[in-house]
Amino acid sequence: MSIDKMKTDKMSYDEFKIVLQENSQRITLPRLGVLKILKLNHNPLTMSEIHELINKENLNKKIDLATIYRTVNLFVELKIVSEVNFRDEFKRYELVFDRHHHHHIVCKKCKKIENVEQCLTKEIEKMLVKKGYKDISHSLEFFGVCKECSKN
Repeated sequence: MSIDKMKTDKMSYDEFKIVLQENSQRITLPRLGVLKILKLNHNPLTMSEIHELINKENLNKKIDLATIYRTVNLFVELKIVSEVNFRDEFKRYELVFDRHHHHHIVCKKCKKIENVEQCLTKEIEKMLVKKGYKDISHSLEFFGVCKECSKN
């Protein structure tokens, strides 16, 4: 399947092009591919997972891992993608430009990742703004043992 003909659940090829143009970036196959893969996956992905999925999807032309790293790092700089740290040996990445703010819980045993939709830090952020802070962000991840692993 060609990335030119792609459609995702809410965002089409044309919308991916707009995101890149709004950030003054060239529209390239790897950039469109990374956006598509991250859009289709609702959990954060490692660079290797992105690389594997993009090459599985785009059978006509393989994209090397170095290009994936450059593309994802550019998107982090542009704040299109955020880096998620689960305190293991891998950094993971997910789209931020089209999703609401959320956190994650990671099973300590099977490593399953689930989204936590509620964020209770709004009051803390308001207090920090009153103290004069600007451009505030935070990172909060949870770790536990999932229901399935608790049974074993």
